[in-house]
Amino acid sequence: MNEGRNDDERQSAAEGERGGHAAGVGAVAGPPGAAEDAPADGAADAGAAAADDEVSILRSELQHMQEQLEEVRREATENHDRFLRSRAELETYRRRVAADVERAREAGLDSAVLAVLTVFDDLGRALEAAESSEDPATIMPGVRAVKEALERHLEGLDIRRIGRPGEPFDPNEHEALTAVPPTEGAQPGTIANVFQAGFKRGERLVRPARVVVYKEPE
Repeated sequence: MNEGRNDDERQSAAEGERGGHAAGVGAVAGPPGAAEDAPADGAADAGAAAADDEVSILRSELQHMQEQLEEVRREATENHDRFLRSRAELETYRRRVAADVERAREAGLDSAVLAVLTVFDDLGRALEAAESSEDPATIMPGVRAVKEALERHLEGLDIRRIGRPGEPFDPNEHEALTAVPPTEGAQPGTIANVFQAGFKRGERLVRPARVVVYKEPE
């Protein structure tokens, strides 16, 4: 009886020892898949970190581009505002210049009209004198004086008469109506008679003189 019980105890102890050794081995080695999962988890963490870095870079670039876009929009707005101000100033300047030109033109017309009005007054007085005179020929000196006064007024406006008898014929300033044989003492190619006086303002021809010319000898 004692020997049988001792054998059972020794067998149980041996099985317990084998079980403990197996457990220790299992505890040290771990499950078969644990060693294979560890590198995979590390690679996943590294990939996630790289993705986060890339996202951060993209966000930074996007923010930089948005800032540049805002700067471009601001500059475009400023340029547009400057353009509108410049256009308004130019339009104001053009209106001011046009007004100045119109005032100058009106002032020039007023000066010319005043000269003509003076002649009008003189001619009126000459006609009154002729009506009250028994001899109309007595008003001739007055009429001649009025004409001379008119020429002086025109010269004051830088308008001078051209085309007088005896002057050389100039096709740039004179218009020949006809040609006549030269009389004694007359020079061929000169003005014999003036049908309508011509005028120049400075160097610009206002109206050519219409004249009769002594023709050249054939």
